[in-house]
Amino acid sequence: MEEGRRVEEGMKKYLEKENKYQRMDIEVNILNDKFEEKYKNLRFQVSTKILDNILSSQRYPSIKYGLAFHEIIEGEYSSQA
Repeated sequence: MEEGRRVEEGMKKYLEKENKYQRMDIEVNILNDKFEEKYKNLRFQVSTKILDNILSSQRYPSIKYGLAFHEIIEGEYSSQA
């Protein structure tokens, strides 16, 4: 009788720990999802800043200075595409 009671208490404790583990596992998964979403948003923001920087540093297409189009040697451009 006493042994049966101990087994029952042991099973009860085991089930409580198992339920606690499952709740913690669910909480970890929720936090991981939140973290991944924040990380994606952060990467997107950084990428947007980089793209904005690239676009803002572009020149007007008709300005050819610096591309060696202004140098003409014997009727040809010094740099060839």
